[in-house]
Amino acid sequence: MRERSIRTRAAAVGAALLSVLAVSLGTASAASAFSESFGFYEVGNNGFVQSAGAHTFYRNSGAGSNGGRLACQLFQKEGSVNEVEHGNGGCTVLYFGGAFVWARVYNESGVSEVIGGEAET
Repeated sequence: MRERSIRTRAAAVGAALLSVLAVSLGTASAASAFSESFGFYEVGNNGFVQSAGAHTFYRNSGAGSNGGRLACQLFQKEGSVNEVEHGNGGCTVLYFGGAFVWARVYNESGVSEVIGGEAET
């Protein structure tokens, strides 16, 4: 009978450890997500705003104050990644390659505009 209680305790401890591990793995993946807002100031035509650094961004979304033409970009300064999408008033570009990339939003409206972006890993 004593063996049964040791087995029961071992099973309970094992189940508790597995649940702690599952919770910690779920928390780690949620904590590893990163987002960065950048810009939100006025730039002239063909000007841009940019993330502070390169990260493994997969999404970059941009918006402007007057609904003008914008371009969202995820790129490597000295590499082969250069993903760009255009839009009027806003834009979003996606990249799932996993490389470190910079995020930019360009003003292509022909006039000065307040633009900004948000990129996520």
